[in-house]
Amino acid sequence: MDTPVTLNTEQQLYVLDRGHGYSYFGFANARDHADQIASLLMRPELAFGAKDIGTLGGYEKYRAAVRAWGCSPLAVQTYFDPGTDPKAARVLERCRHKGTTVRLILGDLKTGEPWLDEHDVVGRIGRSMGTLKVPLLIEAGADGGSAILTACLLSIIEWDGGEFLYRHPAYHAPDLLIRRGADPDRPWEVIHRRKEVVARFRDIGKAGAYVAFMCGETVEPRIFQ
Repeated sequence: MDTPVTLNTEQQLYVLDRGHGYSYFGFANARDHADQIASLLMRPELAFGAKDIGTLGGYEKYRAAVRAWGCSPLAVQTYFDPGTDPKAARVLERCRHKGTTVRLILGDLKTGEPWLDEHDVVGRIGRSMGTLKVPLLIEAGADGGSAILTACLLSIIEWDGGEFLYRHPAYHAPDLLIRRGADPDRPWEVIHRRKEVVARFRDIGKAGAYVAFMCGETVEPRIFQ
């Protein structure tokens, strides 16, 4: 049975009624995936037209593109988000085949500013099942993992040696500093360059480990979490 789909034009989202809850898919995402698949399969009829974006017909066009991908010889390959740097894709595939444990840094590709993620960023690279076999980040001891936002990758770091296997041209380490704050339970604050507090810790050692991790050092997150 097809999932009921409605439009949220204000937030530019397709709203999918799963029966037990809702999931959301952006108008632009549907267009970008359909256009990428159309290009890779050399089937221009699968691409969005000017009137498709933000319509239920556009969502059906996206689904048709995914079905076409699933019936093509390319379906055995790893599928990467539109806008993924081919260099990053090659590094992820190499790490997947070798079982390399990596640290991912994700963020804004325009500014090079990391998002300061501390969860779901260290592990080996796996791959999902299904029609679009997307890369997954699988943490140690886990059988599965979360999909990687490959179009938002700033860096891929080899965990064991700390070597940058991939670095986006815009990437730069975040400007962070440590200061003593007013919270008696967590007196050590990590401050972003915009003077915003991004984390608080009970001792300065944990604060230092957090800053090192956010700057790309292969520090075990459990030290500061």
